[in-house]
Amino acid sequence: MGRRMIPPHARNTTIYAPYEWRSLLRDLLRQCSFLPDPIAQAACHDHVMQRFRRWEAEKRPWVKYKTIREHNSYKDAHQKLSLLIRANEGFPRPLEKVLRFAYGRSGKRRWELLSTLLTENVPADSNAVEHLISTTKADFGDDWKPPTVLVDLLKSQNNNPFVAQLSNRPPVKELEPKFPKKVTWGGGVAFNRRKNIRRDWYNNVLSVILPPLPDSELQVLEGLISGKITWKRRSKTLSEGDFRFVADHHSHPGRRVRRLLSYGPRKEQTFEAYASGRPHTITRRLMTRLWQRISCLVPRSRWDTPSGKHYFTWDTVKPLPLLAASPAATKSSEELFESKIEDIKLKRRLPLTALNVPDAEDDVD
Repeated sequence: MGRRMIPPHARNTTIYAPYEWRSLLRDLLRQCSFLPDPIAQAACHDHVMQRFRRWEAEKRPWVKYKTIREHNSYKDAHQKLSLLIRANEGFPRPLEKVLRFAYGRSGKRRWELLSTLLTENVPADSNAVEHLISTTKADFGDDWKPPTVLVDLLKSQNNNPFVAQLSNRPPVKELEPKFPKKVTWGGGVAFNRRKNIRRDWYNNVLSVILPPLPDSELQVLEGLISGKITWKRRSKTLSEGDFRFVADHHSHPGRRVRRLLSYGPRKEQTFEAYASGRPHTITRRLMTRLWQRISCLVPRSRWDTPSGKHYFTWDTVKPLPLLAASPAATKSSEELFESKIEDIKLKRRLPLTALNVPDAEDDVD
């Protein structure tokens, strides 16, 4: 049989009614309002509205059939709705995934923060602007160099062991693109291959780098962890089982018969829903642990004027132990251990009787 052809009059038809999209939008916004994080509520709400508005405003002439795009978008929206429902029910992995998106550790928001970080390094004089324009036209040529802030952030991120444990992507250990010395047939590397190696290295770095947060959002995150910002859990939402019961109660008998013939009789309570984790009661203790994990993936940037470099610091999952005495409070290490050294010298000079050491004869008795 040949490939099924779609008639021209059916290419621009819709397969989902408007009320289905409207109901899906309301469900998404409702689940966004129940998220246990203020920044996650705003970020997910804006993301949902932008996706629905972009569908109306954006035209994609390269898509051959509108029905294919509509079906993929409807399926993706249902997957995001399932993610939000599981996050509100207290599943740790979906909840952490939503928090990572909200704080720019993954997804579209990470690329937005990354583009802001790269555009902040604006040249100061006209010569630097001309050099930037020339290197941009070269398109990863031999005169191209990566941004300094990107290299400094990559170096700091590779030195942080917590990022390797919490990140979902393998790290990029090379701070600059490496070229092979010789090719298989001898000679140097071609110019186009050098460009491709630089482009691949740059894209790999952009895919794993974690940009810093804005100061306002960083203060909110630190305030939620420390308790300065009050956190109040929203009221409990209907679970997936409640929605299924309401839908079956009001559904047509024919649908229930069709479901019975397709999937068989409904089982009793099973552990199928908990195969990928179990739901937790969303408390402040659980949220603090998740916020602390997100904080470990947020770099704190600082510009050092004398050296002309960016310095980045990272948070830790648990507070590091502090020194009992600070070496900066004394002039040298000898003054810090001066009393101990004097005691050791005094004990070496005294005889054994003065140190109250028992004799061998006393041990035998």
